[in-house]
Amino acid sequence: MANAYFRFKQFTIRQDRCALKVGTDGLLLGAWTKYTPAERILDIGTGTGLLALIAAQRNPNAMIDAVEIDPASAEQAMENVAAGPWPDRINIHQGDIRQWACKDHYDLVLCNPPFYSRYLPSADVRKAVAKHDLSLTITELMEAMDVRCAMNGRISMIIPTDRLAEVIALAASRRFNPSRKCLVYFMANKLPKRVLLEFSRKFDQAEELSELNVQLVPGEFSPEYRALLSDLDLHF
Repeated sequence: MANAYFRFKQFTIRQDRCALKVGTDGLLLGAWTKYTPAERILDIGTGTGLLALIAAQRNPNAMIDAVEIDPASAEQAMENVAAGPWPDRINIHQGDIRQWACKDHYDLVLCNPPFYSRYLPSADVRKAVAKHDLSLTITELMEAMDVRCAMNGRISMIIPTDRLAEVIALAASRRFNPSRKCLVYFMANKLPKRVLLEFSRKFDQAEELSELNVQLVPGEFSPEYRALLSDLDLHF
């Protein structure tokens, strides 16, 4: 059972009422994303509010909107934000991003999406919505990101490696080009399981490619993973 709370260096995430708990995917995306020089940031499917809080810590000048469809998770995200150091710069909105009335555009749109499509969903309906593309498909997510992203804005997300070609094709159909890509190996010498992706509408720049090992052997985090999370995780 996941802990009821997760304490970071500058804030605490309480998650006992959230459908999706703090996990490695969210930490990786939060730590890897480049938040500057964005002035307006949108977090789609914020869950606990983790990515919104990391964005506020990493970019002290940004205003952040975060949308969450699950009412209980949205309520707890609001409480996490209110108890943190930056409540004046983060706004949590409960609702469906596809029907969200706000028409603003953002310099950075980020999402740790519900990306499982070929696996049996959880029997828990809330967890199934959070983890599987049952109610929000990747196509719908990309459409929402396109609509909300400013002309010179960026998209940042994490996906399974087996959906990489699909996501890149969907992004290209909306004139987004990969600007950064990082293959994530949860264990060194194993196949990569995740890809961190940044998209922009700039087609005249070379794609930045990298790789990241989370653990070298079970229980031993790699130096690069520790460095990535050094200002976030209490253990690093």
